[in-house]
Amino acid sequence: MRCVTLLTLLLTPLGVVSVVVPTRTGSLYALHPPTKAHDARSNVVTPPPCVAMHPAPNQQETRARFDRFAYAFLVKRNLTESFEYISSKYINHDLLAGANGPDAALNFLSTIWDTVNFTNPRTAFRGNQGWLSYDASGVGAIVDRFRWEAGCIVEHWDTGEKFPKWARK
Repeated sequence: MRCVTLLTLLLTPLGVVSVVVPTRTGSLYALHPPTKAHDARSNVVTPPPCVAMHPAPNQQETRARFDRFAYAFLVKRNLTESFEYISSKYINHDLLAGANGPDAALNFLSTIWDTVNFTNPRTAFRGNQGWLSYDASGVGAIVDRFRWEAGCIVEHWDTGEKFPKWARK
């Protein structure tokens, strides 16, 4: 994301959000009714960081956690619930977030959350990594890649990321 992208996000008007519900990797999505826009800054509560699970979940269990994270982030648009999956050791490769750790990312996202609408979401998961792909109003196509460790998101990339070819239909 670039500075122009940030400016565009901040200037995009508030409105009613219509999103689609992700089901499974590469599958079609069912429509989700519009939700009322809200004041994200006042409604975001910083959750405690995700605590590493011991023993660590297997790939199937981690995939289920990723699906819950994706649903909270893209469909429910609930930053508090989404960030329950973020570790305190979170490494963020997004330059706009400004720093590592969940607080920097949450602070950045909460300032723009109500100005962005998401459409065309897709998800993919393999090994210990999950991908979210979506179109964000005022920005365009975005692909986020997350690395999971012991049931928690510990690393994020979004600059120059591509949705995996094996997951495309």
